[in-house]
Amino acid sequence: MERLNNISDLGLIIKYAFRDLVRNYKKIFSIILTLFISLFILSAILTIEESLKKELNDNAKALLGGDLEIDYNRDKGNLELVNKVKEFTTISQMIEFSTMISTNRDQDNQSLFTRIKTVDEQYPLYGEVVHEPFGSLKRIHNEKNTILVNENIFKTLNLKIDEEIKVQDQLFKVVGVIKSVPDVSGFVAFGDFALAGKDTLELLKLNTMGSFLNHEYKVKFEDNANINDTRKKIQEIFTNDQKVQLRYPENSASGLRRVIENFSQFLSLVSISAMLIAGIGIANTLLSFLNQSNMSIAVKKALGFFSLNIKTIYYLQLLILLTFISIAAYGLSFLLVPIADTYLSKGLGLNIKPLFSIFNFIKIFLVGLIVLIIFSIPTINAIDQVKASNLFRNVFQNLQFYYSKKSVFVSLLFLSALVFLFVFGSSRPIYSLMYFGAFFICLIVFFLLSKIVVFFLKGLKNRSNISLKVSVKNITQTKSITPITIMSLGLGVTLLLTLAMVGTNFKREVAKTIPDIAPDYFFIGIQNTDREIFEQNIKSMDQEVNLEIVPIVSSGIVKINGIDPRTYITPDNDSYWVIGNDRRSSWLDEVPSDNPLVAGKWWDLSKPEKLQISLDAKAAKDFNVKLGDIFTLNIYGREIDGEITSLREVDYRDLSINFAMLFNPDFANTIPHEYLATAKFNDFQKFNETKLLNDLPSLSIIKISDYLNKVTDILNKVFIAVILISAVTIIIGLIVISSAIMVQGKVKEFQNLVFKILGFSKKEIIFSSIIEFVLIFFSVILIAVLFAVIGSYYVIENIFELVWQFDLQVLLSLSLGIGLVTLILIMLTNFKYLSPKVYPLIRNQ
Repeated sequence: MERLNNISDLGLIIKYAFRDLVRNYKKIFSIILTLFISLFILSAILTIEESLKKELNDNAKALLGGDLEIDYNRDKGNLELVNKVKEFTTISQMIEFSTMISTNRDQDNQSLFTRIKTVDEQYPLYGEVVHEPFGSLKRIHNEKNTILVNENIFKTLNLKIDEEIKVQDQLFKVVGVIKSVPDVSGFVAFGDFALAGKDTLELLKLNTMGSFLNHEYKVKFEDNANINDTRKKIQEIFTNDQKVQLRYPENSASGLRRVIENFSQFLSLVSISAMLIAGIGIANTLLSFLNQSNMSIAVKKALGFFSLNIKTIYYLQLLILLTFISIAAYGLSFLLVPIADTYLSKGLGLNIKPLFSIFNFIKIFLVGLIVLIIFSIPTINAIDQVKASNLFRNVFQNLQFYYSKKSVFVSLLFLSALVFLFVFGSSRPIYSLMYFGAFFICLIVFFLLSKIVVFFLKGLKNRSNISLKVSVKNITQTKSITPITIMSLGLGVTLLLTLAMVGTNFKREVAKTIPDIAPDYFFIGIQNTDREIFEQNIKSMDQEVNLEIVPIVSSGIVKINGIDPRTYITPDNDSYWVIGNDRRSSWLDEVPSDNPLVAGKWWDLSKPEKLQISLDAKAAKDFNVKLGDIFTLNIYGREIDGEITSLREVDYRDLSINFAMLFNPDFANTIPHEYLATAKFNDFQKFNETKLLNDLPSLSIIKISDYLNKVTDILNKVFIAVILISAVTIIIGLIVISSAIMVQGKVKEFQNLVFKILGFSKKEIIFSSIIEFVLIFFSVILIAVLFAVIGSYYVIENIFELVWQFDLQVLLSLSLGIGLVTLILIMLTNFKYLSPKVYPLIRNQ
């Protein structure tokens, strides 16, 4: 055969690559499996995210409710300006408010805090309201005192069609049930809601802040209108109106978009962890494959192939594998979209469909390619160790990973590209960098741990037990799989334990700790004239009730030091909610016990006519606000300047009454206000909600446990997805360990042959494997638990701002479960090496 002098003879190389791949695909099955699982998880995450984004973009107008939204918040707004817009567009007016709805029965009456949307005949401008029975949406416009409620209200209150319910002190007939509405907002996604006709407001008393009144005008452009020109025309109409906010379809469901982006980013990072762990297994399986192909490589070299030609064959095989696996993983990921669709369509009315994205496919392919290159370089470079002369000496040469300065540099270059691929364009690049940093720190620590374990075990003396001697020897020998086992198992266990600790702490806080310390009820909309009646009612039900009543006023931050804060504070700022809309503020004579001062002094009593503000210290830090800075607040249409005189450490975790801003009482008492109250009853059963609502119809009551239950339900679904993906990481780690054992297959066979000749029983060999595993796994668990504790503590305390608690039961159960599964896998993998055939091994066959 002609000697190959360069790599240009691709025809022959491709021929060898395909032939070897077809012949030996069983030997590299673990590469195929780990690569497929990793890419499938990543594909599923990207596919579902892309499908969701397309659904949100395609239905942006329906989600907003129009081509544009004119939002006046609590004010009815300038109707003259609205009418000018109506001259060249179609406008649907709606008003949202919160109130109590109650059953109207002789006994066992129930109530729910509900968000009601009053709509006109134009609603909805885009999309449709899915409801039953047919025609019930028209009835709320044609019949007075009629209402449509969502499914949860209908089931919770055990209602029937045409049954009467009370909305404040008015009776309304339930004419239908809402399945979904097109304009998704916070209350639709999380709370209970209802639809009523536009005349509803005339029947109800909605003069309280507790109603959270919001006036909106949805605008639909004419079919042939130029979108940009029409937007500019409307902007010019409202140029001098400081109270209005204009929203556009691209801003619709912004909260939902952020949730999708953050959750997708997190799951993508978890999946890339699985990819990197899989890379370790790929390197080991490939090395095992090269060892089994030792003679084949020597034959190729004897026939004139250069090492570069042979390396090209193996790189080409990996490329072929990656191509087919990427296509399969990405294609099969479409099967998970209908599963996600069932959860989303039920609550939000979103219907997602599988969507092919060439960008996502290229990203998946590139991720797989980069991981393959990083971990195959030191393996394929081992081909240089094979000599053609091995054919004539019938010598088996056990190959090892080969690193050079050039290969290390190339690997680091590709690793940087992988990190950049996930950090660039992510919603929170800093978190992505932190995650990668933590991952590689863990990787280094577990590698160093393997060296420490080997060092200490080598120092053990007086090992009389034969099985212990054998296990220690296996761990400490030069070609041991100890580093691989510790790194792959350690990373997987750390990830799973960390997520489990985060999940259990979060759910414990929501399901147990917060309910224990939080009030049972919030009472909103207590008028000045009703405060005494309210207090008497509550205390007559339970004399030992813990009742807190504070004044509240609605205030919006217009300027900070003379500048509109929305011009430089972006929505991704943690404290943006403080300036996003009007906030409720209060005032106190003394510093709250649970809001200690961290800077400044309490009220200056010598300046009672001046507004003084005590601000949440975190908000001050996020806004770069200091003592002495001036806030311009909009209070009942008046702009009032107030000085920041103190900063407080506000803890919102216990759901008690807390405010970002507190005012000095001397000034604030002159402002018209109402009251907000919380109550924690000594005996929960004594509270009579129906009686209280009969006496105070305009009162709104929020039962904390109802919302905590909804949060818990959502969290359960979220953590199931997270734990499943992290469990996949463990599975990949186990496959990696299995492949590492296969790398040692020839060594294991020779070792067990020697044991057999020396008279060792299978029981002693198995026992030595168990001791070997226990020594390694115990060291891995100690470090994994340490990392899990540190990681979960940081997430719970700093990101979620909840109380972290060590959970020994979760750690023990998961650790023992993982340990047992790993041990079984190792034993099964080792089992085929327990009975080696003596004569073929002696003859080096």
